[in-house]
Amino acid sequence: MQTLQDQAGQQKIINYLIKFGISAVLLILIFRTVNLQEALVSLSLVSFPALIIALLLQLASTSVAAYRWFLIMRTIGSTEEFFFFLKSYFKGTFFNQGLPTSIGGDGIRILDCSRSTGSAHDGFYGVFIDRFAGLAGLLVLNIGALLLSGDILPSRIRYLLLVILSLLLVVLVVLLYLRRFRLFTRTRWLGFVGQLSERYFQVYSTPSLIGIQLSLSIITHLFSMTAIYVLGISTGLNYPLSVYLVLVPPVILLTILPVSLAGWGVREGAMIGFFLLIGADQTKVLSFSLLYGILVLFHSLPGLLVYLAQKNKL
Repeated sequence: MQTLQDQAGQQKIINYLIKFGISAVLLILIFRTVNLQEALVSLSLVSFPALIIALLLQLASTSVAAYRWFLIMRTIGSTEEFFFFLKSYFKGTFFNQGLPTSIGGDGIRILDCSRSTGSAHDGFYGVFIDRFAGLAGLLVLNIGALLLSGDILPSRIRYLLLVILSLLLVVLVVLLYLRRFRLFTRTRWLGFVGQLSERYFQVYSTPSLIGIQLSLSIITHLFSMTAIYVLGISTGLNYPLSVYLVLVPPVILLTILPVSLAGWGVREGAMIGFFLLIGADQTKVLSFSLLYGILVLFHSLPGLLVYLAQKNKL
C-alpha cells in the first residue's frame, strides 16, 4: 500500500513538472518571437483604476459562478448556505493557479462538499455539472458573438469555429439523455455516466431551471470578458467588446486543456494567434494576456485567505 502511495505521489510530481516544462517552453518561444521588453513597457503604462475595475469585474464573475454552483447543489440536495459555496469556490480558484499540490481546485470543492454532507458523490456530480454549465454559457456566448459579428474573422475560420462550438454544445445536450440508455445505467464501468446524467437532468429538468443556469453562466463570462476588454483597452488594443467576445472564448476553451500550469503559455500563444487574425500588435496582445494571467492570480487571493482561516485544512 505504501509503495502504491509513493508511486502515486511520484506520478503527480512528474505530471506537475511536465506541465511546468510545457508552460516554460511555450513562454520562452513566445518571448523569442515577441519583444518582451516592449511588452513590459506596455504593462507599465496600464492605469491603476483600470486594474481595479478589471479586478472587481473578475471578482464579480467568480461570485456569480459560485452562486450558480450553490443553486446546482441545492437542487441535488445540499442544505449549505451560499457563503459556504462562495468560500469553497474561491479556495478552489486559488488552488487552480498552478500550485504544486496533489489536489486541484475541483478536488478542493468536492472535498468541501463531502465533509459537509458525509458523501463525496453529491460534491463530485455538483462540480461536474457546474463545469458543464460554465462551458455551456461560454459556448452560447461565443456562438452568439460569431453570428452577430460575422465580419471580424475570415469566413473559413468563422464557420469552423461555429461547427466546433455547436458540436460541443450538442454533446452537453446529449448528456441529458444518456440516463435513458441501459449501457449507461446497468454496466459497471459506465454506470457513473448514467448517474451523472440523472443528476444533470435533475438540475435541468424544466425550461426555467435551464434558463436560470444558462443566464448565470452567460453573466459570469460577460463579467470576465469585460474585465479582459478593460485590460485590452488599457494596453492599447482599442477594439470594441464584440471583438473580445469573438476572439477570447476559444482561447479560454484551449486553456481548459490540462497541458500547462493554469493555462500559462497556452493562453499567451492562443491570444496572439487569434488576435493576429485581425492584425493586432502581438506585443500588445502579449502584454494584455500576461496582465490577465496576473489578474486571475490576484483575484484568487480571497481563496488563500479562506484556506489560512481554516488552519490550512484542505
